[in-house]
Amino acid sequence: MTIEEIKRLLEPYISQPAIHFTVEKKIFSKADGRKLFNKKIRLNVEKAFGVYIWLDKTKNEIVYIGMAGKFKTDGTPNDHSVQKRLLASRGKDKATEKDIQTNDYVHNYMVENDVERLDFYVMLSKPGEPPAYLEALLLYKYFKKNNRLPELNKSF
Repeated sequence: MTIEEIKRLLEPYISQPAIHFTVEKKIFSKADGRKLFNKKIRLNVEKAFGVYIWLDKTKNEIVYIGMAGKFKTDGTPNDHSVQKRLLASRGKDKATEKDIQTNDYVHNYMVENDVERLDFYVMLSKPGEPPAYLEALLLYKYFKKNNRLPELNKSF
């Protein structure tokens, strides 16, 4: 799947054109690299529901498809936006039992896989469109085309 295919597929469900920005590995070599990553997220990503994609531009390969925003049983939305998701913990490190923040997760992935830059694409869902549906649609289409999930998606 290409980003253009994704944009066409999601067009009926998103509220605006895709947001696109790049994170370069060299940002993390600065003393305040983690803060610079977080600042980039805050500058580029709104506090809204949607899906996001990480693309390894060198390989032109999608490495992750994620979403943020859920609806409660009564139909009210929670407050976990894409911005919050990209600034939040990705879970606990099995060795240290400490939370791994997204900035560290991205940095570690880039170092371990010799990735110089990741392109981030964020597509904000229209009101009432569940991001989980959009994510499932993208993961399904990706799986059907590639017979596997993106590298960093652990299950579907």
